[in-house]
Amino acid sequence: MDRLLDYDFHPPDDLRVFMYGQQSVLRSDGTALVVEADYGGTVLRHYAFADRWFKINVTTDRAGNFVEEQADPNPIPFCFNCDIATPMVADRNAVFAVDLWVDVLVRADGLTYYVGDEDEFADAMANGWLSEREADAARAGLSELIDIIERKQLIAFLSELQPFRSTEAPPANAMRRVPVSRFPLVHPYSRPSW
Repeated sequence: MDRLLDYDFHPPDDLRVFMYGQQSVLRSDGTALVVEADYGGTVLRHYAFADRWFKINVTTDRAGNFVEEQADPNPIPFCFNCDIATPMVADRNAVFAVDLWVDVLVRADGLTYYVGDEDEFADAMANGWLSEREADAARAGLSELIDIIERKQLIAFLSELQPFRSTEAPPANAMRRVPVSRFPLVHPYSRPSW
């Protein structure tokens, strides 16, 4: 595979695509995807799963040390930005997932966390942008993620998939937005998670 395309759908109509070359792909085995890229000296490592209802982004320096960021108006500095999302669906050199609004921000200690955007999740439910099945699974995914965090296992969980260490992550490619109409894998009623 020369490149991998990661399609990240934010309903109702924002489909973002991230492109990764071979050097960025650390793991892609059907159960988990781990990719990384350098964003101006900060490395962003992205974890997506075929059987879990969340994705996790981790920021490190090039030596593999955790780096916290404070993006206003977030209530806490964070190193782990966890998105409640549908499990990834692989299709040749691409993966697709749907962001389900709820975010969990976690400090570099892997234990201190904040759950946000639950109001946006409720609005999405009211607007019919996700199914009851997706809503139930999102709540279960949030519970599973919080359990991992509260048992002090977040860092170990991620390290087991791909250890944190020094990296030669290539520069990030620019994120693009593409028309949702071209990708039925993310459409309501036809996406696998619906």
